[in-house]
Amino acid sequence: RCASVRICADGGANRLWDEVPRFEGAEACREELIPDVIKGDMDSIRPEVRRFYSEHGTQVMDESADQDSTDLQKCLHYALALSPSPKRILVAGALGGRLDHDLQNLSTLYMFPDSHIVLVGQHSLAFLLPSGRSTVVPTPDAEGPTCGLVPCTGRAVASTRGLKWELDETAMEFGALVSTSNAIVAEEVEVETDLPLVWTTELAPDVGKALQNSSSYIFDCPFR
Repeated sequence: RCASVRICADGGANRLWDEVPRFEGAEACREELIPDVIKGDMDSIRPEVRRFYSEHGTQVMDESADQDSTDLQKCLHYALALSPSPKRILVAGALGGRLDHDLQNLSTLYMFPDSHIVLVGQHSLAFLLPSGRSTVVPTPDAEGPTCGLVPCTGRAVASTRGLKWELDETAMEFGALVSTSNAIVAEEVEVETDLPLVWTTELAPDVGKALQNSSSYIFDCPFR
């Protein structure tokens, strides 16, 4: 409801339709939660879902001719064409499903390194921290304290301030050390890294609140 633009991948439209009955006042809620755009290769959306949203003003964009990008990537390209520098793009339902989908979604973060894209699942969120210095500002009542820093593209050397188990020019890579099951102990977490890292936190049970107030970060913020 707080988003300036609401976009569904075609399978995501099914998920939106199926989840609405869980809410109080489901029919009124269904009428209100109408995506602006449904985009993808249209191999997943059910006919009744497509018909309902089309009748309520949603633009349905069939990109089945493009089989070299995922539906998420198609949606991100569209969103960034509308607003090249959005404050944040939240991707609901992006984590916690099939492992190959989750890995592809994490890979997609690296395709858009200059955009603050937040992947949100039922239990966690994740976004990309660039190389250099960043400050993460968590929302304590919506996420954490459990957190992690994951090097997805090779050996990364990182230092932190604000974690229970600090990194001090610590090397991380798959097959060796990865900072998982760490904990946030400060209002801000400062990270310096020579390679981009995936930052992830555990979500509080009130996922809706976390979607609105999820952690943000500031690039190139020197340690204080």
